[in-house]
Amino acid sequence: MTRARIDGDVLLLGTGAVGGVIARHLVTHPAVRRLTLADRDTPRAEGLARALAARAGSSGQGDRVGVAAFDAADPRALKTALEGRALVVNAVLPRFNGSIMDAALAAGCAYLDLAGGEEDQLLRHDAWARAGCAAIHAMGEDPGISNVLARRGADLLDQVETVRVRDGEFSESDDLPLACLFSTETFLEEAVSPSRVFENGAYRDLPPWSGREIYTFPPPVGAQPIYFMAHEEVDTLPRLIGKGVRQVDFKLAIPDEMQRQIAFLDRIGMTRRDAVRVDGAAVRPLALLAAVLPQPADLGGRVRGAAIVLVEVEGRKGGRRMRHVFHAVMTHDEAFRRHQATATAWLTGTGGAAGALALLGGRVPGPGVWSPEQLDPGPVLGLLAELGLLVVERTETLPG
Repeated sequence: MTRARIDGDVLLLGTGAVGGVIARHLVTHPAVRRLTLADRDTPRAEGLARALAARAGSSGQGDRVGVAAFDAADPRALKTALEGRALVVNAVLPRFNGSIMDAALAAGCAYLDLAGGEEDQLLRHDAWARAGCAAIHAMGEDPGISNVLARRGADLLDQVETVRVRDGEFSESDDLPLACLFSTETFLEEAVSPSRVFENGAYRDLPPWSGREIYTFPPPVGAQPIYFMAHEEVDTLPRLIGKGVRQVDFKLAIPDEMQRQIAFLDRIGMTRRDAVRVDGAAVRPLALLAAVLPQPADLGGRVRGAAIVLVEVEGRKGGRRMRHVFHAVMTHDEAFRRHQATATAWLTGTGGAAGALALLGGRVPGPGVWSPEQLDPGPVLGLLAELGLLVVERTETLPG
């Protein structure tokens, strides 16, 4: 079942690397009537709006882009920005998810975010369903595209045994010793936190940097060292994918030199999220580190390499053990040519744009809060293809 289409008045919160990709996808799409950009960094939002207006203007739609003042930490500014909107796309730090989501519900507009915050947002499902509003939670690259691919694989099997998500992004640069390809705070926090796996039907926590292996991704990525991470897919897929799944894990590629750098920064306390006093001021070391490192929005055209999301789904079909492997890959050079972004931002923003279009087109099960694997994968994969993302599928028969 799908719900009715909604008006195409879209508010995009956050105009960084990923937000810029989402905006460039949506600005000329026929489902979007108006796109309003909001960011604490108003000059950045205004600069993106000018670029988008020029892009849309070439098709006679240059007046459909606007800018609104916004600060995710200011409830009054948030309420004002949401008034009269049909859909809010949240591309700011995940720690603001809860407050933005509640404000969206109060305003009666649909909602989408790109990653998990500090709480289980799916617990809001009943409240959203009663209000007749729809939300998609954690619809980026991974989580997001990865969940849709896992659901696609599960739909091809009678019984699901294992789901493995592998993120193989990597970058090289002559002048950037440590560059994080997506939200710096989120990336560093994930890297140094305990990892989690779903194993033999139960959750198990592991120390940071567990499970290192060399995984060979399809070209142009190739062999990369990968590590277990606590990730949204490990939380939601065992609960929602069904068909008896017993094992789910997520591994992220982190080059050896970057791993050594991050481990050192963690040992000296630079990844702490709590505040310390510096000359009488309260400073969060992690926020300071994120501020002095290169910003993901500024990496387009400055790094070489690629990003890839790959999902393996194993199980049984008609008495045979099968493995379905899906992947989507993008080079940083091609992503910069398309949207002046890195491949990581492009994949994440493309997932977010597809989710926004799914909400606008009523391609969700109904009112409520949905994880991407709860959506019908066919229409979502169609939207991703429309936005230029190619998913490659391979099927193998396994012994036993």
